[in-house]
Amino acid sequence: MVVRTRKEFVLFTIFAVLCLVGCDSLFPKAKKPVAVKPVSAPVVVAKEAPAAPVAPVAPVTPAAVAEEKLPKDILAKVGDWTLTVAEFDERVKNIKQVVPNFDEKKAESRNMLIDELIRQQLMVYEAREQKLDESKEVRVAMKDFENNILVQELVAGLTKDITATEAEAKEYFDKNPDVFINPVEKKISEIVVPTETEAKDILVLLLQNADFAQTAKERSKGKTAASGGDLGFLPKPVFEQQGKAVEALTKGNVSAVFQGPEGYYIVKVDDVRGGDKVAFETVKADLVKGLTSQKQQKAVLDKMAEVAKKVKVNVNVDLLNAKTGE
Repeated sequence: MVVRTRKEFVLFTIFAVLCLVGCDSLFPKAKKPVAVKPVSAPVVVAKEAPAAPVAPVAPVTPAAVAEEKLPKDILAKVGDWTLTVAEFDERVKNIKQVVPNFDEKKAESRNMLIDELIRQQLMVYEAREQKLDESKEVRVAMKDFENNILVQELVAGLTKDITATEAEAKEYFDKNPDVFINPVEKKISEIVVPTETEAKDILVLLLQNADFAQTAKERSKGKTAASGGDLGFLPKPVFEQQGKAVEALTKGNVSAVFQGPEGYYIVKVDDVRGGDKVAFETVKADLVKGLTSQKQQKAVLDKMAEVAKKVKVNVNVDLLNAKTGE
């Protein structure tokens, strides 16, 4: 792994953020509709930056910049490109989303960001000099990017004033009682032995009121023998045969003998929890969020249906099927 100084890491991060979001930082973020689920999706955060080497670069400000009288709201100029104070602040906001400790009030931080923006524009200038912007691949990519921005702006405009209310969430909650039930979980103990004959002998003892936990400690060959066969509460069965055996059992019941991955099993349901209704207050926020997304999606789909009546759409189904091999 390449070890970086903090300055190198921040510089690398600034470069990455500018490459990813610098071009569209002047556009407001569109609200992205998501599927309606009364649960929050986990957020995955990268634990460390990519281990790519960062070569030291010489600063381009202020000495390397040609002196020129700039308007009071212009921070920098590279050829025909200019950077306003408002644009700089927008880029600072993008950087701080990735590097919260980035302090734009420090001269070093400001110069680091200005340097990177200038380098970016110098590379853009050279790329255009080499006519890279005229290549088919680049034109397609730029058109795709433009289309994505247009779609984001359209969706943002269509959905900006659309929200679900608490009353709508409560109505949905009341009309779908089966959805808002805590899952049933059963606390299971097991006895595992290598032969069916031994398992049946043990089952006879259990049906004669032998203590299950003590019998598991003395006779079970499974990994849980030392703890009296205790598997704890299982939100779902470990294997199919176990699930079928446990499904019909209530608290205190012992199963018949069945075969599994490690031999022959007998299980007991020690306790049962769940099956009760979820309180509205615990799901209210997620419901409002989910229903809002649902309403926003409908607004977008309705608009697409409206536009489809004005714009002719035609698909060559035979050619498409030939491409997919169907």
